[in-house]
Formats: sequence, structure tokens, C-alpha cells
Amino acid sequence: MPSTRQVRHDLVSAALAACGDDELAAVLDDTPAGPVGVGGGSSLLDVEGIAVFAKRIPITDRELAHPHSTANLFGLPTACQYGMHPLAGPGFGAWRELAANTVVTEGVLAGETESFALLHHWRVVPGRPPIASEHRDVDAVVAQFGGDPAVRIRFEELAAATSSLVLFSERVPDPLLDRLGDPLGSAEWLERQLFEVVAFLRGRGVLHLDGHFGNFRADDDRQYLVDFGLATSPYFDLSDDERDFVVRNVEHDADYAAMRLVNWLVTTVCGVPMPTSGGPAERNAYVRRCASGDIPRDVPAAVAGILARHARAAARMNDFCWRLVDGDTDATYPGS
Repeated sequence: MPSTRQVRHDLVSAALAACGDDELAAVLDDTPAGPVGVGGGSSLLDVEGIAVFAKRIPITDRELAHPHSTANLFGLPTACQYGMHPLAGPGFGAWRELAANTVVTEGVLAGETESFALLHHWRVVPGRPPIASEHRDVDAVVAQFGGDPAVRIRFEELAAATSSLVLFSERVPDPLLDRLGDPLGSAEWLERQLFEVVAFLRGRGVLHLDGHFGNFRADDDRQYLVDFGLATSPYFDLSDDERDFVVRNVEHDADYAAMRLVNWLVTTVCGVPMPTSGGPAERNAYVRRCASGDIPRDVPAAVAGILARHARAAARMNDFCWRLVDGDTDATYPGS
């Protein structure tokens, strides 16, 4: 018997597929817009009485001329794949985001995972969201990536885009952090589900590369990874440099999850404060101490177990990510 999620998915998918392009564009234009981020705009729709999250991603004429292409059409440097730079990069294209969402949706519908929002439908429609505030100073972002002309060309073509790829996805009600009011009680649940997500993506050959807690949603008993704007895969149409990047970064998502989990526990349970300015030197030193095997005796047993399992990866990723935060676009993921 189909699950409740699949029944809702089938109903919404059929209703959206029955809408013409102009009708769908009109619905989007008439719906109050949510915040605009570097990946595009968003809104909430009611489709057959079911809440649907619509992400409107500006799509360039170059991308439209190569439908469904997962190639790096702009020749962007692989440094743009990481999400920890001071200024957000330009993204590698709407078709890659669609491809990654399709992969995880197939996994949910096949009963292999529950940990992702279903993609109900997609459509290219006229119109586009405003340019995100983070992308208004193009010169600054280009300078961050060493003046690479491909970054500037990508931004120029994005600014000239007049259409959007719209992803209509299952709405998950809450940000993950809203479900983590009891850090000690949530620690093992969070660890288990984070690494279920990582294992599924690894099995399907998808690198998410941006799995911070802001990209997770949650309901009563499960977390869901969303926003595949930086995703890549060995199954995409990759350049030689990108293939090398994927091989080097195959463990990135696991180490990144370890870093986010450990850093969160060190601040919320172990009581290491985060400074209001400057880098988190005290937190990172505490993580390195745990990575060496010296976990303080007053740490609750459940959290101590998590630190023992993941602090080494977290310390390694903290060092790498803070090189990126400090503006080192030549930093490379160190691997396990």
C-alpha cells in the first residue's frame, strides 16, 4: 500500500502537471514571495489542500540552450563548490540542482530513505526572483575567486536571466534547530539521522557539500536535508578537474556532518562559548583536545561517545573550513 507521503506526492504531481506554463507562472506571481537567497526565491503554495514549497531558481539562456545538462557550462573553478567562503559563490547551474533532487526523490519513492523532501514537479517558467543581496557586489565575489573571468560571466548571465527553473517540493514544517531545544536528549537522534543521510548520498554518488543545519528541516521524528544548490556527482557531466575534485572529496559530507554535530554539542552541552567576534578559537581547541582522546570527565556519557566517534573528523574539518572562512580559496579538503 502506498505511504501517506507517496499518496500526497502523486496528488500534487498530477495537479501541477495539469497546469499550463502561463497558469503556473500566474499562480507563482500571485503568491506572496518568501526570502530570496543566493540559490533563488521561494514561496508556499496550496495545491489540492496540500502545502507545497516552490523554489524559483534563475536560469540563464546558456542553460536553457542545454536542457538537463549537468556540465559545468561556465567553466567555473572547483573552489566554487564549497559553501564556507566569506561570500557565496555563483552556483553551478539549475540543472544540477534538479538532477540531485531527482536522485533523492527516487530514493524516497523506492522506500530506500525518508530523509529528503520529495520533488513533486518542476517547470521552467517566465520571470525570475530578485538578485540576492549577497550577489549584488559582483566585483567582490569575483575577487574572492582570484578574479576568475568565468565567475564574472556566470554572474552577468544570471543577472540577465528572464526565466526560472521552479522546483515544487514537499513542505517540511520546521527548521531543524527548532527541534533541538534539548541538545543532550537530541544528540544520539541527531547523530543517527545525520549519518543515515550521509550514507544514502554516498550510496547514490551525490556530494551535497553544504550540509549545515540551516539546510535541514524537521518534523516530529525525522530530519530532512534540503537545498542541493552546490551538489555534484561522478555521474554528472564533469570536467577532468571536477572528476578529480569528486574523488578527493568523497568523504567530505561525512566529515562535514561530524564537524557540525561536534561543534554544536561542544557549545550547547559542553558549554564552550562562541565569541561575538573573531574565530571560535576556544571551541576549536576543545574539539582538538577531544580528538586527541582527552574528553573531559564531566561530559555526559552519550555526548562523550559521540565526541569519541567524530571529534577527529570534526577537528580536521574545522581547520579546513576556517581556511575557507579566512578567504583561502586554494584550500583543499584534507580527506580522511
